[in-house]
Amino acid sequence: MKDNLPITKKPMRIISVTGGKGGIGKTTISVNLAIAFSKMKKKVLLFDADLGLANVDLMLGLNPEKTIYDVFSGKCSMKDVCIEGPHGLKIIPSSSGIQKMADLSLKESVELIRSFSLLTEDLDVMIIDMASGISNQVMDFTHASQDIMVVICNDPASMMDSYAVIKILHQKYARSRFGIVVNKVKSQNEGLRVFTRFQETTAKFLNLSLNYLGHIPDDDYIKLAARERKAVYDRYPHSNSALAFNNIYMGVENWEEDDNVMGGIHFFFDRLTL
Repeated sequence: MKDNLPITKKPMRIISVTGGKGGIGKTTISVNLAIAFSKMKKKVLLFDADLGLANVDLMLGLNPEKTIYDVFSGKCSMKDVCIEGPHGLKIIPSSSGIQKMADLSLKESVELIRSFSLLTEDLDVMIIDMASGISNQVMDFTHASQDIMVVICNDPASMMDSYAVIKILHQKYARSRFGIVVNKVKSQNEGLRVFTRFQETTAKFLNLSLNYLGHIPDDDYIKLAARERKAVYDRYPHSNSALAFNNIYMGVENWEEDDNVMGGIHFFFDRLTL
């Protein structure tokens, strides 16, 4: 008779969504991916890491009474800030229009992340909607994640900025594994062509692994859902964009995990303090 061994729960998976350039759809992808995980009965935390120009709560029609700025100011705990979105999704809203939050020191960032340990015991996934740019704060937060999802569009500026993000993370932090999502394309074939071109360019200068996670079409339903302050994956589940988000969810689930990266909030914290 076999012993009944205890089942060890996998550490929380931490996925950052980045891309350098603003306006490429990072928040839209973060929100819809988080809801996709939630609808699959995963316990998910969505962290709006655009600490000075937050908009996750706006996109979902939520009106938080407190933000992460209140935690930073010592007015409340992280538990007080966490709000619930669709399908049990947990959300940490950030502040908007507060410059100090966009310029945190490493010590301040570490202290902020330390407070997450009160929230993450039972979570399966944390998705981080990163701010635009390549500041030290953005790069440190991105590096602290287990998985890095880079968003690109079919235009030279987007691909150049996303390449710059990958180059910094590879050269400064030795990260060599990235997932790529191509946004705002007309077809599946266009998405694949854009990824292939980006992969070939990157391979000329950097020795790393790019994993194609899928594409998001330039779909009017995304704009319509945004006006209604809903996620397209939820509001229009049969739209082309919702189906594409589902494919990206499957791509992330099937993305081979890095055995050298343990995941979990302690991993995230440890990375920030290195």
